[in-house]
Amino acid sequence: MNETILLKGISELIISILIGVTLLYITYKIMDRFIRDKYKMGIDNTSYAIFLGSVLFSVGYMITGVKDPILNSLQLLESQPGYDGSPFFDLIKYSALFIGIIVFLAALINVIAIFLFMIMTSKVDELSEMRRKNISVSIITAVIVISVSLMVKDSVYLILDAFVPYPEIPIF
Repeated sequence: MNETILLKGISELIISILIGVTLLYITYKIMDRFIRDKYKMGIDNTSYAIFLGSVLFSVGYMITGVKDPILNSLQLLESQPGYDGSPFFDLIKYSALFIGIIVFLAALINVIAIFLFMIMTSKVDELSEMRRKNISVSIITAVIVISVSLMVKDSVYLILDAFVPYPEIPIF
């Protein structure tokens, strides 16, 4: 058994769980504060729960691949000749950078998707319908949120890739 790979796998697993649960909890609290409290939806509102579940899924789905750019950055830095930095501090630095970017983009994407959908369906006030526990409206809104996150994930990772410290390649 390769203990190095085992320890790396366990540490990545722990970090992924901590980051994932923390970001999803923060998303949950933000949604509770700005949507549920503002529109006076009770905790027992299934319609709101469906909508909230879709937003949590969207954020979770978009952060699933954030680990790869972080590890790529660290490997590229360590492989450069003359690297004298601290792998731990570089890991923290790139983790904070990439997680900050992806959280910002996930929030922005969800807000834009919901806002555009609500503009396009101007005859229906989705949040008021959710307050009245209209499950069909929440399902349709949830599908929009999830579908948009599926469509934009690759673009989000392309943006993250721009921050990976790739070495300069000479142009001939």
